[in-house]
Amino acid sequence: MENDRGPTEETAREDKRPGSTEQSGEIHWTLHVDGSAGKTGRGAGVVLHGPEGFTLEYPLRLNFKASNNEAEYEALLAGLSLAAELSAGKLKVYSDSQLVVNQVNGAYEAKGPRMKRYLQKVKEELQRMGEVEILQVPRDMNNRADALSKMASEETHDFGTVLTEILSHPSIDEKQSCVFPFTKQWNSVST
Repeated sequence: MENDRGPTEETAREDKRPGSTEQSGEIHWTLHVDGSAGKTGRGAGVVLHGPEGFTLEYPLRLNFKASNNEAEYEALLAGLSLAAELSAGKLKVYSDSQLVVNQVNGAYEAKGPRMKRYLQKVKEELQRMGEVEILQVPRDMNNRADALSKMASEETHDFGTVLTEILSHPSIDEKQSCVFPFTKQWNSVST
């Protein structure tokens, strides 16, 4: 699914005008995902750009033990699920996780039972979608998804009016994860 040219700064920037057309004239959706795991908590960030300027930003707080790579997979699963529910056509996914991108694209082997289950879940999600290209980008081209993942990982963060999902269990332990539009329990804190 990966092309040899790799993403350019123009094609990978999160602040790029969404819904741009490529040479074929088809509208692409773009998805930026990032995961974060540290001493203060774990989180995932998703930024989906669609046609006509549509943008959805989505932070997820992970209330379970997860490595950084597992948080990266949670972000990817949430983003793919969201894009599928919104019937995104051609989708370009940008992640700064070398490991996750290369496992999904088949260049790296997933090791360990949890990583294998995450990879399998992503492949199942990709089966229900149209054309998807997953590319690795430098961290500085994934700033907004990174900020959302870090914000979600802070247990004391006040989200204001931002809708935030809190996952109690890994997506690989559930039959279905991140069902949209907004059918799960949502936490919205107003200031």
